[in-house]
Amino acid sequence: MLASGVTYYPPPLAAPPAYSADPPVTETGSPLLDISVDKILGLVADELKKARDDERARFRTATEVETDSDESDEEGSEPHGQSGLPASLSHLVHSQDQVINPSGLSSPLARQSSKRRKNTLQTPIRRQRPDSPGEWPFKKELLSVVECDVCAMMLHEPVTTPCQHSFCSKCLSRSLDHSSRCPLCRQDLPSFAFFQDHAVNRVLLTVIKTAFPHEYAERCASIEREERDARLDTPIFVCTLAFPGMPTILHVFEPRYRLMIRRCIESSSPRFGMVLPARGTQAGAAGGGLQGVMEYGTMLEIQSVQMLPDGRSMVETVGTHRFKLLEKGNLDGYTVGRIERIDDISPEEDDQLLEAADYMNICRSFIEQLRNGSAPWLLQRLNNTYGTMPTDPSEFSYWMALVMPIDEYEKARLLPIRSPRLRLKLIVHWVESLRSSWWFVQTALCSQVSSLTFRFSSG
Repeated sequence: MLASGVTYYPPPLAAPPAYSADPPVTETGSPLLDISVDKILGLVADELKKARDDERARFRTATEVETDSDESDEEGSEPHGQSGLPASLSHLVHSQDQVINPSGLSSPLARQSSKRRKNTLQTPIRRQRPDSPGEWPFKKELLSVVECDVCAMMLHEPVTTPCQHSFCSKCLSRSLDHSSRCPLCRQDLPSFAFFQDHAVNRVLLTVIKTAFPHEYAERCASIEREERDARLDTPIFVCTLAFPGMPTILHVFEPRYRLMIRRCIESSSPRFGMVLPARGTQAGAAGGGLQGVMEYGTMLEIQSVQMLPDGRSMVETVGTHRFKLLEKGNLDGYTVGRIERIDDISPEEDDQLLEAADYMNICRSFIEQLRNGSAPWLLQRLNNTYGTMPTDPSEFSYWMALVMPIDEYEKARLLPIRSPRLRLKLIVHWVESLRSSWWFVQTALCSQVSSLTFRFSSG
C-alpha cells in the first residue's frame, strides 16, 4: 500500500531460463567499478599529486631562501681584522660593540634575521579554503563528473546500471519507458522490475552531498517544485469512455502514460481524468503535441496497480465524478488541463421522480429481453465487469449506458446532463431505437423460435 492509498503490486520476478545456449560466464579480475566513482578517484589522485608537487616546490624554495640568508649572514659576520677596515677603526668598532652589547650577545638585527629564517622553516603549509580560486578547477571537474547524462543536471538519487553508468532515478525510469537500452552505451539493461526498487548509489550520493551540499539541496527543491507545479494541472488520459461509480481497467503501455501513472500514484491524490479523443482522432495519434479531445470526461481514482516485468501495468480505477475540460495543455507528452466539476442536481430540483422510475422499468425489461435472446454468459460477463444492476437512478443510468450496444460517442452525450431523469429519458430513446432495428428483431425472432423448438421437442 503506497502513501497515496493505492494498492501497488510489484512486477513478478522473472524466472531464469531453463536452458541457455551461451557458455557460462566466469568472473575474472577485479569487480566492475562505477564509471563515475572511478572518475572521482582519478580526480582525487591527480589533485593529491598536484598537492605533493606544490609542497615539494615550496620546500625547495624555503631551503634556497635559508641557504642565501646563511651565506649573507656569514659575509656580514667576518672578523673585524679581515673586514678591510684600518686597525684603529677596527678597534673602535670592536670597542663600540662592547659598549653597546657588554654581555657579548649578537645585535638585535642579527637576532631578527635568524628568527625570520627559523620561522620560514617552521611555518606549516596552509590548506586553501574550499572557496579559494586555486581549488576551483578541481570542484569544476568534480561537478562535471556528478552530472546526469540524460538531464544534464546534478545527479538526484543516482542509480547505477549493470554497465556501470549512473543516472538520476527518475531520468532512468523515463528512459526505460522508451527503450530497454542504456542511454549512453546502448547496452541491453535488465527488465523494468530490476530498477523498480533499486537502491541508490550511496557512494555517489555521499560525495555529492559532501562536496556540493547547497547545490544538491537546491536540486531537490527544484524537483519538488516541478512535481508540485505538475500537480496543479489535472492529468488527462485520452483513451475510452468512463462513467462515475463504474469500474474501468486500463492496460497502460505507452511511455507517456506510464510516466503519468507513476506521477499519479506518487501524489497525495492518485486520480486522473478520462476523456474520449475527438471524433476522427485516434487515441494514440497525438504524439508529443496537443490532440483533439472531447469536452466532457470522468475523473478516475486509482484503486490498484499491477506492474509487469517490462514496465507495463494493469491499472484498476473507479469513476468518482464528471468534469468539463476548460483548458488543456501538454506535459511530457500527455495532456493536462484545468477542469470544472459537474454534479447532478438534487432530487428536490427534479420533481418528476415517478417518470424516472418508469424509465428504469423500461430499461430493466430491455435487459431481460437481451438476457433471454442472447447467450447467458454474455450478460454474466457484463455483470462481472460492471457489477450488478444498481437501484439508484443516477448510477443506473451510467450502468445502463455501459451495457448498451451503441457507439461510445453517442453514450458520451450523457456526461454533460445533470439530471438522472433526463439521462434515463435519452437511454429509453436508445432502447426504442434498438427495438425497432433489424438486429433486435432478429434476436427476438431467434429467441422465440428456440423457445418453440424446445417446447415442441419436450412435448
